[in-house]
Amino acid sequence: MLATLSQVNHSNLVKLEGFCINSETGDCYLVYEYVENGSLDLWLMDRDRARRLDWRARLHIALDLAHGLQYIHEHTWPRVVHKDIKSSNVLLDDRMRAKIANFGLAKTGHNAVTTHIVGTQGYIAPEYLADGLVTTKMDVFAYGVVLLELVSGREAVSDDSGEPLWADADERLFRGREERLEARVAAWMDPALAEQTCPPGSVASVVSVAKACLHRDPAKRPSMVDVAYTLSKADESFGDYSGESVSVASSGGIAAR
Repeated sequence: MLATLSQVNHSNLVKLEGFCINSETGDCYLVYEYVENGSLDLWLMDRDRARRLDWRARLHIALDLAHGLQYIHEHTWPRVVHKDIKSSNVLLDDRMRAKIANFGLAKTGHNAVTTHIVGTQGYIAPEYLADGLVTTKMDVFAYGVVLLELVSGREAVSDDSGEPLWADADERLFRGREERLEARVAAWMDPALAEQTCPPGSVASVVSVAKACLHRDPAKRPSMVDVAYTLSKADESFGDYSGESVSVASSGGIAAR
């Protein structure tokens, strides 16, 4: 894996600068580039920081992460499966652009099977948990969870109930009629976003991408190429956005503003 990581070079991956070895103990230490603004989860969970992450910034983070995953899935040989995509492994540089970090669990190759299940609760794909199947689609599933975190400002697993965020989204967002999705998203999104002028169609598009990424059948999940294309379209919608937004009215309905 060290040989693979030393050869990859992409603006949305934390760059491996080198390594050093402790001559007394034989321990090896990897040296990565410094990424100024720390991890995404700290920004989403801190209310003051979250207010500084407007929708465009979050959408660009989603796009950066998609491009980084597209690179390791499609443009490395052998292919690399990260296996631990989560908001704490997404680092933000001085321009708030995202870089994927921590390849400690990464695996090269595709369609491998393991009996040693590792990962972080709330992000683990069901087929990996059940059968130990390692494919790029397990990264796609975890990516879908990060999208839900960007929209909701909530953690991947509830501290109170232990319920995964994707299960809550499945119940409250994904099961309703498609034409009412924007209204459901407005009631579910991060309050820090609801305070801002936020294009409802763009947010709903990202939620739809998350839904596709979280499909229980890995064969029906999109590739990161498809994800990046769709999110690019959502970003372009800002050019046509008139400024109308949605918020949750005091009566529980949806009001335009």
